[in-house]
Amino acid sequence: MKKIIPFLILLQSSLLFSQTVLTSYLLELKKSKEYRQIVNAENTTTHDLFVFASDKETVTILKYNSALFLSNQYTQTRPDLDYKLLAGYSFNDEENPTLYWSSEDLKKVMAVQYDLNAKTTAVFKYYLSFSNESIVTQFQENNTFYILSQRDLEQKLVLYIFKNGKKEEKILDFSSFKFQNRKTEILTLNQILEVCPIEKIETNQFNPLFKGTQKTKLYVLKNRLLLTLDHNFNETQAFDIDLSTFEIQEKKFLQPATKKQMELANSFYHENKIYQLNSNEDELLFEIKDYKSNEIIKSYQVSKTDTVGFKNSPLYIQIDGQKPREIKNTAKFLQRLLYMNTGLTVYKTPKTILITLGGTSNTGTNYADLSTRINAEVEANSTDIAYDLLNNAGPTTVYFESIFDKKLEQTKQEQEPLAIDFISRFANEHTEVSLGSTIRFKNYYIFGYYDTYAKQYILRKFIDGFDRSF
Repeated sequence: MKKIIPFLILLQSSLLFSQTVLTSYLLELKKSKEYRQIVNAENTTTHDLFVFASDKETVTILKYNSALFLSNQYTQTRPDLDYKLLAGYSFNDEENPTLYWSSEDLKKVMAVQYDLNAKTTAVFKYYLSFSNESIVTQFQENNTFYILSQRDLEQKLVLYIFKNGKKEEKILDFSSFKFQNRKTEILTLNQILEVCPIEKIETNQFNPLFKGTQKTKLYVLKNRLLLTLDHNFNETQAFDIDLSTFEIQEKKFLQPATKKQMELANSFYHENKIYQLNSNEDELLFEIKDYKSNEIIKSYQVSKTDTVGFKNSPLYIQIDGQKPREIKNTAKFLQRLLYMNTGLTVYKTPKTILITLGGTSNTGTNYADLSTRINAEVEANSTDIAYDLLNNAGPTTVYFESIFDKKLEQTKQEQEPLAIDFISRFANEHTEVSLGSTIRFKNYYIFGYYDTYAKQYILRKFIDGFDRSF
């Protein structure tokens, strides 16, 4: 008990000292809440920070310099309400922003280019038919706005590029590449994406485990895209897409091989490393490889009778958002993984690299496969775990955390709270917070939100870990 009290005091203090008010701006958003939107954005060339805030009538643009002093502002009438969504943004060579307003299906796009000094605008309208296409995602990179779609009947992705009042279309053709399953049967890219749709990974922010358990991942990197596929449980198939030339290069990374082959392999890319996980009811394998050379940097093998030597947390199970409970041993952990989508995530804090490994049973594309697997186990073995998962209606996660230093040496230190934890707690405890928007800026996070009581837009700084500077 004597140790718990100081920890609780430290935890309470950490919430206070790990976040700081950076700035506030008087802003009154009109009613019709469905039209209210706020986005924080960084000009990655100048490192100016922008706030784009809109209600049904007006758009307000706030420009802060890299030291977060307000340097410019502009308020103008909101565009046509047929373009309801603020879908994205870009910046031109004069450091001025363009906002992309769209219909809900993204077929109609209105680009409004703002000159913050002259207080003028230029408007461009585009119609995207998306004929026989399915939208995958939209994103910003290198101060440019992109929409990525998938051709329904061809092995192609389409990249729509918006900048400087211009729209381009680039076809990413995968028809020359070979796709197959673990039985070496030939597949098409469309067949894979129908079962394993693309999940966009946030490359400079924390990703929850359910994203890491998806089999097809898209990483938006500096001037390139990386698409990884783990549909074939023998290997990770990666495609590197150059955003200047749109050339596609393929690489393959063999999965660490278990003695019993199960469909439980997955991977995660982080800072030129491929992290791979493979498991079955008897063992768990984990490897870290260099992306360029394919050389193994670290390799771990854990049997069901072993203790996981590289874990920094207990083995946990969390059901339907409740408090996590500890799983007694490795064997029970591996048994639970059999009925889940397995995977991992990697996140870099200022001091360490945090790796979360485990599985999720979120409803989604693979839920039917999981239900079939669980039912088969119930009929064959009638295990308590299978019954438990079959009768549990809520989403379930099993996981453990590992902490490495920047040289990828495993460390036994405890993981401190993350900025995302502090932000979530702050938002939950303050009823005045609305329209929250989080952005990674320099080596910390900025959480921007509209204070509905004070009628202000506020930017707060949050950091990973305890701030012991006080």
